[in-house]
Amino acid sequence: MKKFLYIAATALLLASCTEDFKDWAEPQSTPQADMITFGTGSVSPAGVIDFAEVTEELVKVCNITAPTTNDTTYAPTYTIFLNGQEFPLNDDGTMSAADLEAYVISLYGKAPEARVLSAQVKCVMSNGVTATTIMSEPFEITVVPAPIAVPDLWYLVGSCIGDGSWGNDPANIGTALIPMYTEAEDFSVLTYAGYFPAGQGFKIIHRPGNWDEQWGMADGAYVKNDGSSGNIEVSADGYYMVTYDMNTETLTIEPYTGPVGVYSTMGMPGGYQDWNPSGTLMSAMSTVVENHDWMSVMSFEENTELKFAANGGWAVNWGGPTFPVGVGVQNGANIPVEAGNYRIVFNDILGKYYFIMM
Repeated sequence: MKKFLYIAATALLLASCTEDFKDWAEPQSTPQADMITFGTGSVSPAGVIDFAEVTEELVKVCNITAPTTNDTTYAPTYTIFLNGQEFPLNDDGTMSAADLEAYVISLYGKAPEARVLSAQVKCVMSNGVTATTIMSEPFEITVVPAPIAVPDLWYLVGSCIGDGSWGNDPANIGTALIPMYTEAEDFSVLTYAGYFPAGQGFKIIHRPGNWDEQWGMADGAYVKNDGSSGNIEVSADGYYMVTYDMNTETLTIEPYTGPVGVYSTMGMPGGYQDWNPSGTLMSAMSTVVENHDWMSVMSFEENTELKFAANGGWAVNWGGPTFPVGVGVQNGANIPVEAGNYRIVFNDILGKYYFIMM
């Protein structure tokens, strides 16, 4: 059903306006000598907005019929309130797709589930000198975030991470910055497992080179994008699993109780180098604590296959069927690698790997 625009009461209306208008808000107009009238327009929702199908920069959120006026010097401009927050709105009922999806994600996380927002359109009729504000009746729009199509990585940085330097520059990925890992089936949950000493702080950041998006700690709780948050610390030395669920925007850090091996070297034997487990060694990422993360920058001129192998032999090795991200298991399948240039990262506790295109 159409939601009709109503005028936020104005002294510009003709004297013929009757008791129908008595309950409207106080005027938001600049009075003038001539009587100007504004007739009702209409607003209605545009239907479910599924970002899995949105390909343009603008997305239609509502249908608008502009209010009428007996003075053609007046023209409308629009904004839309979504759950009380105001956004620019075009005459055809479209708004920025990026702004809408980011707002929904900020409220509900990245799960591709239907989210219902309360909406209201504000129309300002102006001739450049005077203006009248008209508000629509409230209505609802339904928005579904798109599934995460590629891994959206976050990175640990701190005094007990990597080289302990807190360097967040992109060039420090693999030294000061250690990435969290995802899985081929679900990119919305990131995990990391490693050794953490008590009392040494770290944070989790989104964009290398930028501190704006981060997880820290305040009043004993993990908080996101809180400018006054402190460093995250664990209470006792040990192995921990860090999990960031982007569906629910929650961070958890719990003791890791699975088996853990400590390895002196990590190789990448494959068809490109005759499957030599002691060749093509990766670099240890952690130098200030016990290391469980490895990195290598590699170029492959043609498609190949490889595995990860510890301590120069085949006794402990990891393979998996997916690329560029996956979970390796003991004696698993050869990892199919496409030709290209990659930063390769691997965690030997979880067996998770990621080939980051460079």
